[in-house]
Amino acid sequence: MRRLFAFACLAWAVVLAADGAGQAADLQPAVDRLYPADRLDLATAAERPSCYEVLETGPANGARVLLAGYVDRSNGVVRLLRRDEAGSLQVVFDSPPTWRLPGTRTGCVIRLQDVDFDGRPEAFVYFEGVRASVGWIFKWDGVGLSNLTPTRPDGDRESSVLLDPAVYDLEHSGPLRVIAMRDIAVPPPGVPAPSPAFVYRLGPSGYEVETSVLAVMGFRADVDPRSNLRTFRLVTDSSPPYTLRIVNGDRDGRHRVTGATIGLNNTDVVGPSQVHEGMQFATVGLAPLLIQNHVTAALTGPPDAYIVVLVQDSTRRVR
Repeated sequence: MRRLFAFACLAWAVVLAADGAGQAADLQPAVDRLYPADRLDLATAAERPSCYEVLETGPANGARVLLAGYVDRSNGVVRLLRRDEAGSLQVVFDSPPTWRLPGTRTGCVIRLQDVDFDGRPEAFVYFEGVRASVGWIFKWDGVGLSNLTPTRPDGDRESSVLLDPAVYDLEHSGPLRVIAMRDIAVPPPGVPAPSPAFVYRLGPSGYEVETSVLAVMGFRADVDPRSNLRTFRLVTDSSPPYTLRIVNGDRDGRHRVTGATIGLNNTDVVGPSQVHEGMQFATVGLAPLLIQNHVTAALTGPPDAYIVVLVQDSTRRVR
């Protein structure tokens, strides 16, 4: 884990912001005043897209430490902000120029998710593009900020490999996984996809590749089966055998379906007897896949019940 900045905690009670609920509306002007105009260039002074989340609060739930993202149309900057003794926000960390944080015409979003269940949520910064968002992941441990993002060399800089990253509980134990694309190209009909999605697990130095998947799909019991339809493509280097894996509900045994019928290309591959509220996981082998495939699901159970379905091939890919 790469710690980027650290400072000693003050001697007061620290209360961590709840997942996804760290913002306070009155902080936006203060965050905008710290826009890094020396590194970003916008058409007008009023056009200063930013996003932020509160990482740590102090007395009376006042925001003490914030993570903020700033963008222009070409580049982005991440800043760690800390409230000083006078109550003003100060910049205590700037993302280094060696990080290629993308610019965007639509802005950025920060979401908090406690992926390792230590009571301190990780911050997912999404730089939103027209076709996909680029994700960076950071960890605030109360002392320092660490970068957990898997990256690739990009000239003399490094870029995130996470396109449209999403968090999944695939094992019902240990840290949550992140699944993301590396390529968003949409080939013409009849042509395989250029690459799969990759599953990342949290390692000692950040998120690292665990495996790849052809598709990850979520289905809910309260959706009309006629609408529970998903499609995916075979990947250029895909090889059999193929498998379909089902994750039923959450790790606490909640939100589980009581039955499921799953079809692949108009053939049922999972029947009601194979999925029930007493099971967490199920895996079945699949016949050879088509270039374009469609999956359907008819579920039974409470309205908030759901399953996650993953389709995998047997290709061992370079990580």
